[in-house]
Amino acid sequence: MNVYLLISISFSFLLTVYAQQCQNAQIVSTSYTTQDATVLKHIAYISNFQVKCKKGDPGNLYALLGDVITPVASVGAGKYQISWTEDVKIARTGDIVVPIFNESGYVAAKKILRTGEDITTVPTFTKIVINHPGIYAGPWISCEFLAVGFSVAIAYVAIHFRSKLLN
Repeated sequence: MNVYLLISISFSFLLTVYAQQCQNAQIVSTSYTTQDATVLKHIAYISNFQVKCKKGDPGNLYALLGDVITPVASVGAGKYQISWTEDVKIARTGDIVVPIFNESGYVAAKKILRTGEDITTVPTFTKIVINHPGIYAGPWISCEFLAVGFSVAIAYVAIHFRSKLLN
């Protein structure tokens, strides 16, 4: 009798877990990156995305940033955020693809990272694309250099016309 009870509890638990998984997910994402490197030493990458499941719930999500898996912040019902910074000298430009894993993908990805195998074999929940167009490092010619140049030009013109008037 106890065996049948154990089997029915296990079966109902599996059905409950399977029913809660997100099916037919629709993801809408927006991203932001800092672009001013004249004052900043790090570039911030931020992506907000919303997950709408036709059935179930996405649960906890995890992002692969480089070779580290980090939890994705939940900022509301079905709303998530990923953020990190990189030094200006090594900041990537263009489209940055961030793989997102659900719980089962997270477990498989951690196992793959531990063994040193190729992480691209792990199925992802989704992939978020963040576009970073590049950084602005300031004008080609500094304002101080332009001020010195204009001062020298004005002084030359003034001295030249003064010498013409005195002659």
